[in-house]
Amino acid sequence: MMKIAGRFLFILLIIFCIHTSDANAQNNASIEFTPQVSLTRFSANPINKLTGSVYGAELVYHKYTTTNPAGWMRELNLKSIDVIFNYKNMSKVKRVYQPIENEFGDSYGLLAGITIPLISSNHFYIDVAPSFGGLYASQTWFTNKNPIIGAHLNFASRIALKTGVALNNKTDLTGGIDILHYSNAGTRVPNNGMNVVSAGLGIKYNFNRPGIDTVTTKTDVIKKHQFDLGANIGRRGVYESKDGLYKTGLYAGYNYRVSHVWALSTGIDAVYYHTIYDPNRNLETYQSNASSFKRWRVGIAVGPDFWMGNLAAMFKYGYYIYYDSLKPMKTYWTTGFKYKTNNWFALQAKIYVHKTEADYLGFGFLITQ
Repeated sequence: MMKIAGRFLFILLIIFCIHTSDANAQNNASIEFTPQVSLTRFSANPINKLTGSVYGAELVYHKYTTTNPAGWMRELNLKSIDVIFNYKNMSKVKRVYQPIENEFGDSYGLLAGITIPLISSNHFYIDVAPSFGGLYASQTWFTNKNPIIGAHLNFASRIALKTGVALNNKTDLTGGIDILHYSNAGTRVPNNGMNVVSAGLGIKYNFNRPGIDTVTTKTDVIKKHQFDLGANIGRRGVYESKDGLYKTGLYAGYNYRVSHVWALSTGIDAVYYHTIYDPNRNLETYQSNASSFKRWRVGIAVGPDFWMGNLAAMFKYGYYIYYDSLKPMKTYWTTGFKYKTNNWFALQAKIYVHKTEADYLGFGFLITQ
């Protein structure tokens, strides 16, 4: 446990320096440290069964949002915006079949998230806290041939259910359970990804507890109807290689804004293959569920957008109307983020997925009207 605490000490000092340099933050923030142990761990591929415990810890900086919250914060009854440092010691984890010594090593994650209260009183609370970010994995296929992690740099998502009891005016005893997922979104293959379910018991120090909510009288105007035209480009890794196969994604869709937080959207996804599947060059052109004999595939998708100010998380499930695929793929889903830089332009990162398998992650833009 001292080893874990030592790894976080430097990060803690950085956060504390940033915090103390901001006089306003001193009235509206907290720091939480939670040692953790895994309840289970598993990969997306059931063939790769895993055994062994994962140990680690989280260090979370909470910036409270109860004073003059924006419209989307009021609608969610948002408690805080969070920065999370996550460490996992994976040295005890091995595959049941054909294990490798120190197969997974350590992982270091940096995520951004939000905390939404479910139950709240003066001395007790239960919160839900989703987050998303990046994670560095020390061992990959290219370092020791483990078939689950294909790259050092990964995308990470985590959702936690947390509870806390106030010990005094400044300190809370906290506990919770969370699930952490990380994978590289198909940029390197193999890429089965890792999932870790953990439980933890920790301490939260409040620089100043959030007081009575101060609701702004400003009315946030939202645009109900919006049309999007977008493009992105990305690549999928070649199996057991550092090469990649590029694709370009095009999108045209309609959004109906239900509230500050939620919107419903539907649209057409068209993906152009720079390299199609060639049976005579199987290892070079094979893309698993995303393998195509033709340059284009086209699908129609529908789903919600989750807005947090100018940032939105996108989720859609779709059906192919044209796809000459190697495997019988009829459906797909997409998820990602878009950030509006002004009223008509947004940056986007969007991943395409077949079943539980990532196709590719594309970066691009959206023009909105």
